[in-house]
Amino acid sequence: MRAAILLFLAGGALGWIAIAAKVFSEFHARHSWPVAQGYVTDVRVKSYTGPSSRDHVSHYFVEYEVRFAVPAEQCLTGTTVVNDGEPPLCVGIARTRTTDSEALANSWFERHRFNPPVGVLHDPNGPRVKIVGEPTYLVYPWKEIFGMSGWMIFFGTFFIVTQRRLRYLETLPENYDESPSSQSQPPRGDDLIDLKLS
Repeated sequence: MRAAILLFLAGGALGWIAIAAKVFSEFHARHSWPVAQGYVTDVRVKSYTGPSSRDHVSHYFVEYEVRFAVPAEQCLTGTTVVNDGEPPLCVGIARTRTTDSEALANSWFERHRFNPPVGVLHDPNGPRVKIVGEPTYLVYPWKEIFGMSGWMIFFGTFFIVTQRRLRYLETLPENYDESPSSQSQPPRGDDLIDLKLS
């Protein structure tokens, strides 16, 4: 049993590492990427099923198309747009986290529905962009964080209880029997007494 618990804990630890990497990547981007002024030009709610073939639940997220002004060499999204008499604008796609609730995704859709001006974080080494000031519930994988926390707490507690039980059993004598011996019980009033007559 202890080996099985350790296996579950090891799987949970690997899951925690993957989640921690996502959280760190998001935090690092929001505190180190350069910011440019721009605006939202389009908002779409999208969905997908997966990633595994056994996952038949639809997952939803919101995709924001943004345009922002940066020097040409800093536009790494691969798309620019030119308006008459204005400098070219860099075009990128920002996304929220995923959710299993279509209603929740539609509420996120309303946040930037009317093409507001926004600050745009842009990756200095790649095409990714993010919108400045998004609330933490939109950008961090809270479902995975809480789920993996519950997993680790459950199996961690189970492991501690098992360890204590094993330590207790190791202190007992080898011939110890937890069940009380019938010979050690005093006779009751209605017990039959075996008398040996010589």
